[in-house]
Amino acid sequence: MDSETLQKLQAEVEQKLLESVNNAGLYALLEKYGVLDDRALTVQWQCNLDPNKIKSGSAGIEQEIVLMENSWCIPCPSTGDPFGCNC
Repeated sequence: MDSETLQKLQAEVEQKLLESVNNAGLYALLEKYGVLDDRALTVQWQCNLDPNKIKSGSAGIEQEIVLMENSWCIPCPSTGDPFGCNC
């Protein structure tokens, strides 16, 4: 996998994960339990790509590739946005 393709994959994975966090209804869950303080919930994730499981064009890559590491705070401590933000 060339670096351009890897960057595109990384961007799309990040977009899909952020969409899923936004659509998860986590703010409503926090509201239900009365825990709406700034950064009441921080979602953290790391996505790795294992080149040993890729069959096409991955020869020469010997270690896992970290596609992304990210955190998301709900609600946003800066703006109060109930959908959260990168923290």
